[in-house]
Amino acid sequence: MSSEVEPELYLALKSGKVILGAKRVVKQLKSGQSPKLVIVTSNAPRDVRMEVEYLAKLSNVPVYEYPGKSIDLGRAFKKPFFVSVAAVMEEGESRVLEILGVE
Repeated sequence: MSSEVEPELYLALKSGKVILGAKRVVKQLKSGQSPKLVIVTSNAPRDVRMEVEYLAKLSNVPVYEYPGKSIDLGRAFKKPFFVSVAAVMEEGESRVLEILGVE
């Protein structure tokens, strides 16, 4: 399933609105403007994962555990850095929410 999701994540980044980074996603979840989907990598730090999952649950936001590592998620977004947490605010032209069964 990951191979289907990765191109859609990049398309969401380009055509919609995606927030990259744990601090920015936590800030967004606390602000009350809930994302449509939160993505957490399998190797995200435990404390970060717990905080993001807790805030997402409070906001009724689905959390997708990305099966790869932070470097893989960074590559999916075509970024030259690690990404352990991301949030899809607007999916744009991508079908990422449909593929993950979130809609």
